[in-house]
Amino acid sequence: MDHRDYRKGTVPCHTWRMIRALEEDLYYKRPAVPGRRPPIVMPETLLVSKPVVVAAPQVEAAPVIVETAPAAQATDSLLDLRLAQYGEELERLYRAQFQGDLAAWDGLLTLLRQYQESRPQALLDQDQHREADPDWYCRRDRLAMTADAAAFAGSLSGVAERLPYLKECGVNFLRLAAHGTVAELADLADACRAQDICLCLELKESAPQNAVSFQTWVNGLLELANAGADALCLGDLSALSHPVLRMARLIVQLVCPGVLLAGKAPACGDYSFTPDKPECHLLCREGGSLLWNTLATGDVSLLRNQVQQTLSLPREQLFLNRLHGDDGLDWALDYGWLKEHCGADEEPHRQYLNDWACGQFPGSNSRGERSAQGKVCGTTASLCGVEAADYEQNDIKLERAVACDLLLHAFLLTQSGMPALISGDEVGQLNDYSYHEDAAKAGDARNLQHGAFQWDLAAMRGDENTRQGKQFQGLRRLTQLRAQEPAFDARADVWTFDTGNPHVLGLGRWYEGRKLVALFNFSGDFVTASAPEAGAFEELVYGGHYDELGHVELYPYSFVWLLQH
Repeated sequence: MDHRDYRKGTVPCHTWRMIRALEEDLYYKRPAVPGRRPPIVMPETLLVSKPVVVAAPQVEAAPVIVETAPAAQATDSLLDLRLAQYGEELERLYRAQFQGDLAAWDGLLTLLRQYQESRPQALLDQDQHREADPDWYCRRDRLAMTADAAAFAGSLSGVAERLPYLKECGVNFLRLAAHGTVAELADLADACRAQDICLCLELKESAPQNAVSFQTWVNGLLELANAGADALCLGDLSALSHPVLRMARLIVQLVCPGVLLAGKAPACGDYSFTPDKPECHLLCREGGSLLWNTLATGDVSLLRNQVQQTLSLPREQLFLNRLHGDDGLDWALDYGWLKEHCGADEEPHRQYLNDWACGQFPGSNSRGERSAQGKVCGTTASLCGVEAADYEQNDIKLERAVACDLLLHAFLLTQSGMPALISGDEVGQLNDYSYHEDAAKAGDARNLQHGAFQWDLAAMRGDENTRQGKQFQGLRRLTQLRAQEPAFDARADVWTFDTGNPHVLGLGRWYEGRKLVALFNFSGDFVTASAPEAGAFEELVYGGHYDELGHVELYPYSFVWLLQH
């Protein structure tokens, strides 16, 4: 074998690479195009876009002649251009993570090209539109909902039939836990796209441990992306290394740049990233433990401290915020801070929170159950006291419980990021205790908050005389105000302030000359609070004018959104 042989492409790819590396003292700069012999000199065509070949006008007498090659050539050119931009970093990360497994690297490139070439045209067009508007998912009118397909509508086709209901709720981002074939998921994705609803699906593949499992993991990711998923949830990010997450982001940018990556942020904020090397587009953040701790204690100091810490994070990271997780409340609090500032020891405090949330502490109207994992499960309405008040037929308790429910959602909507409602919360769905009689579910308290969607309750959403109507229309009013008001923009400046009352949390937002001051009363008492902001304000939700904010009266479990512009 002489040098003329390998220059003609007659030796194996790996041998050619080694010869070239020795001759030119460099490592391979650009990923090889799978299925083709790699050239010695990098073609200029990879550095600039290839001219688009325009098909000749069809002759009327021979309409059956249709050229399909130009479309395929344009697709190849697009991927090659993206490889020129992202390929070197991806290869470097891959070599470091998997010890330079070149055979697996070639297989990965082949996989990426296959999925890029088979991506449906409608999704390619969508990719192009979203690339032109990289902040398309950051708009303040984005409203998410998390749901289980079986519980919500029985099946994937049932979810498609119920999409008009989600539109009525103002939902345009559906995070769905679902089981089904790729074809069924693709049909649902098409239906969601027709309703302008983004579909977020969970990636079921286990976290990759080596090059082989990484190929499988990527295959599952791209299969869902090409089925039409707008976002993919990668699960608990503590199980994935930063290089793997960065490679996933690069792969999405190469094949399907219109698709988002989401993941559950580890507890206590143990997650860092570099803004110029982004990983997930969305971090699922469950601040429920903090909120329910604030309700149980009536003290906002810990919540305010955590909010201030969050404000120091880079604005490039968008959070998906919700009131509690799929597995319940785990009381993952900053007990060191509580000990230092409040004198609270961890174990007694945890016991108090469990007793309060499960209705075992005197005076508590919360109705939850502890799971085998030690978490407290229950729907938002039941934990807020709606279930207890409904059972007792106590109108005063019911008014306060509904107010408490709206208070938590108002706080959720005031935070920066994308708010995520929990399916059923919009109509105050209560705990489902029937799981105790189901042998397949008994013993798993998580089923308490994941009962079948109560469509009979949803049917009452238009009647303001029912609690379901009050909750649905009250929440819808809040989501509409958030979508309309620029102060809720993700780019807004946000701060907290001392309200002069330990039960009241104060948040401020400012964007393009519009200032919003929000006050949240986390106690069951009538209280007064203040804000250090001068000038007059208008109340957005209930109406009313304030000449100054030195003395603001608040009902039990109430809040105000005060606007100045």
